[in-house]
Amino acid sequence: MFFISSETRSMRCKPVDSTPCRTTVLRAAMFCLVTMSPAAHAIDVTVSAGSSVTASRDFTPTVNMDVHGTTRHWSRLAWQPVVSIGWLGGRDIRPSLDDNTAFVAAGTRVVDWWRGAFFSMQVAYVSKTTDAVSSHVQFVSTLGWEGDTFVWMVRHISNANFFGGKNLGETMLLAGMRF
Repeated sequence: MFFISSETRSMRCKPVDSTPCRTTVLRAAMFCLVTMSPAAHAIDVTVSAGSSVTASRDFTPTVNMDVHGTTRHWSRLAWQPVVSIGWLGGRDIRPSLDDNTAFVAAGTRVVDWWRGAFFSMQVAYVSKTTDAVSSHVQFVSTLGWEGDTFVWMVRHISNANFFGGKNLGETMLLAGMRF
């Protein structure tokens, strides 16, 4: 369990009963997966890994898992609900970028518009803030291509300067597999 402190304007996880915040983030992700993708609906899981860069031009490893729901249609647009869980490694170059960060995101993904290309927009909650992801609320945009087995994508996570901080953002180049 966790609670959000009302003493400050920033959202900070404070452990209660010694449960770490990352466990809470993972529980929230599992809740989103269960509620968004009931057993009756087909789901598509993508696991990807790669490298992320921020304005400091230093790279760090990143791992992501995306779960897509059933394709739905609105007019001529095909879209899917999507939930993502990700991890960004810390960097030893500056104290303001040295923390590992986990995130959970949910949103929509536009598919089947050009030879396997897709685009998604999501809202994310980030476990720890750094100069690159400077608030707990972030926006995630992804442009990629998927085949029957392989996926390549460019993903950007940033708070769009809505929530303050340095707002350097993280841009990831990812390759993965579909299951």
